[in-house]
Amino acid sequence: MADHSAPTSVKIAPPPVELERVPLVANQRTVGWLSDTIANVIEDKTPRWWWIATGISFLASLWLPLCLIYLISTGVGVWGLNHPVAWGWAIVNFVWWIGIGHAGTLISAILFLLRQKWRTSINRAAEAMTIFAVMCAGIFPAIHVGRIWYDWWLFPIPNANSIWPQFRSPLLWDVFAVSTYFTVSVLFWYMGLIPDLATMRDRFRKVAGKVVVPAARLRNKAAQVFYGLFSLGWTGSSRHWRNYEKAYLLLAGLSTPLVLSVHSIVSFDFAVSQLPGW
Repeated sequence: MADHSAPTSVKIAPPPVELERVPLVANQRTVGWLSDTIANVIEDKTPRWWWIATGISFLASLWLPLCLIYLISTGVGVWGLNHPVAWGWAIVNFVWWIGIGHAGTLISAILFLLRQKWRTSINRAAEAMTIFAVMCAGIFPAIHVGRIWYDWWLFPIPNANSIWPQFRSPLLWDVFAVSTYFTVSVLFWYMGLIPDLATMRDRFRKVAGKVVVPAARLRNKAAQVFYGLFSLGWTGSSRHWRNYEKAYLLLAGLSTPLVLSVHSIVSFDFAVSQLPGW
């Protein structure tokens, strides 16, 4: 005769403490809460203090074009440059900014290769610091020549005057080294942004039907186009994540030896020349 009594419940013992998975977001927060908190920086109204701080920074940055105009119109002698001192103040700033850019790459790329998870709190700022530092460094090789309208001679561009760059010059090596380093740094920074750009694209699409004000609707549409264009059709599928991780790993592996090669080429500015005063 069959036994129709209720089955007894089976108690499953909890996993041991050493096997418990550490939560991705601490303090019992969800991933959605984290996305909302970060996205609110873009979606909410810009605070007044930000406009004030940006205005002060913009006014301070106006010293750069003013000083460049004075330098170009007067001559590089205002730096104290003369024969045989051909670089002086310019190369000091050039090497300093290159070093700042390398610090950002070391923080982001090398920590990623070493699988240090705490890098996620600073990697985006470090990568942006690299890009802006290299941009600042590129100013000084261009303006130290005095006649900046001849800077295009540094590039191997065919021309009617049969002028070709001197490939034995360390200055030309800097052009290729820094431009390569800048390109890889931009790609490395942009690659990490793609999932975040797709998140913002989806958030603006989600609230598009709730926007009533014409100006806000236009802003929402422009944001959808912008984030949709630069997110490159990201959907978050396993295939996209697999390709993303491969590309990010390759760029991180390429950025790390570039730090050594670029700084070695920069050091050639001092080592190759036999002129005193360098």
